[in-house]
Amino acid sequence: MRNIVDIKKVDASQIRDLRYKVLWPHLEGPDACQIAPDSADSTFHMAAIADGKVVGTATLIVDINPRFTEKNQYRLRAMATDPEMRGYGVGAQLVVKAIEELKKKNVKLLWCDARLIATGFYEKQDFKIKGRVYQVPKIGPHKLMYKAL
Repeated sequence: MRNIVDIKKVDASQIRDLRYKVLWPHLEGPDACQIAPDSADSTFHMAAIADGKVVGTATLIVDINPRFTEKNQYRLRAMATDPEMRGYGVGAQLVVKAIEELKKKNVKLLWCDARLIATGFYEKQDFKIKGRVYQVPKIGPHKLMYKAL
């Protein structure tokens, strides 16, 4: 896979525009695209940057899902790739770099609430599905997905 982007840790403020554009256009604007754990000490944000512009993002949060037995879990949230950059492996590169960081923290499980439309992407990254489809209000159908690290 050719690296056409740089992947690095960034501040949450640097990824809000992309969150708004791709994930939450129903909100009032980029400043409304914050989530409570954004500023937690254990949370980190990854960005894919091409030509100085954020084109992909993922937020990693300590969040224990009781449906799993592993003690050291992280949750992948607010993952997005700019539509113009889809198909170039940007999302896959974000997942790879995020997992590298999580392994440094001895994390054993990464899980996410995946939009139904994105489940194929996560399956390509070796995530597994747990349970049935469920609805997230104002967003749509999702599946719980996970990857043992």
